[in-house]
Amino acid sequence: MKKNGNGPRFYGVEEGQSRKREEERKKNNRISAVLLVLALLFAIVAGILLLIDPIKNRMRKKEVEVQIEQVEKLILQPDVTEYTIVVSKDANKVNGEDYDIYGDGEDAEQIRAEIEKSLEEMPDDVTLNVLGLIDIDSIDCHFVVFDNDSVIDLRYGIGHHRSSVLPGEEGNCCLLGHHMRVEGMFFNKLIDVKIGDTVKITMLDGTEYIYVVDRTVVIDPMDLEYYVDGDDGTGRQITLVSCTYTGEGTMRILVIGHILEGED
Repeated sequence: MKKNGNGPRFYGVEEGQSRKREEERKKNNRISAVLLVLALLFAIVAGILLLIDPIKNRMRKKEVEVQIEQVEKLILQPDVTEYTIVVSKDANKVNGEDYDIYGDGEDAEQIRAEIEKSLEEMPDDVTLNVLGLIDIDSIDCHFVVFDNDSVIDLRYGIGHHRSSVLPGEEGNCCLLGHHMRVEGMFFNKLIDVKIGDTVKITMLDGTEYIYVVDRTVVIDPMDLEYYVDGDDGTGRQITLVSCTYTGEGTMRILVIGHILEGED
């Protein structure tokens, strides 16, 4: 009992419950405020993450376009046979980039160990050697071709598989490129290439090799060993390789063609 100006006042069960509800309400309000702040923070972080890829893609595209323009100028100059660019080992990484490794279990593990070691030992600045340009008019593909197919090369253009022959040579010339989720980047539209389309390779010295597509196929990565080496296929052949998002990107799309009759 408590005395006040109006006489005795008794705290009953109902008033005690009312105070308890008020305390719970204040507690719930505090929890709601904390959750709201956390939700806002998560939203901000999510927004930043959503912006990272578009920003990275714009930066990559800009650098790729600069290199294409430079190679185009060099091709117009006489006696140019070499051109290199230097890039940071850690710049412009592509989401999910990796090497396709096939073969028996022990061999595959050894190859991966060697690759990981070479990447660790790679200098901070990496030199990429340019072969020329690739053009596939049917899909608006126009990019630099490098003489290697390392993860670094494939961040900036199309890579030549080192165990295959060079463009124009007798045997199979294998070129690899990322599918990329950005419209029109690298081999993003390779799956749209049709039989009869042409693939033109322009070397730094201006020599052009034109191949006509005669086959496309989707395969498991483990079957790549039958398609990518210089002695795979027939005649003067070209094999273009990229990922296809069929089966969550686990398959490979191959575009195969042979040199246009009369091309030297």
